[in-house]
Amino acid sequence: MSEITGFQQALVDEVKYLPDEAFPDPLQIVGLYKESILIQSRQAALALQDEFAQWDRLSDGALVEFEKGLQ
Repeated sequence: MSEITGFQQALVDEVKYLPDEAFPDPLQIVGLYKESILIQSRQAALALQDEFAQWDRLSDGALVEFEKGLQ
């Protein structure tokens, strides 16, 4: 198993002495937080992909105009 980071250990230390019946809420909170981070990452990747596509269209248009000027 990989080594536990300082932040992971801090999280473990925070919940170490909670009774078992108290775990569903913190687990749900961590799960929702993780899901929101993944969604943000996907949205950022999609936005970057869209930006690259826009640049490609602009580049294609500029190349066509340049070639027209050569004729």
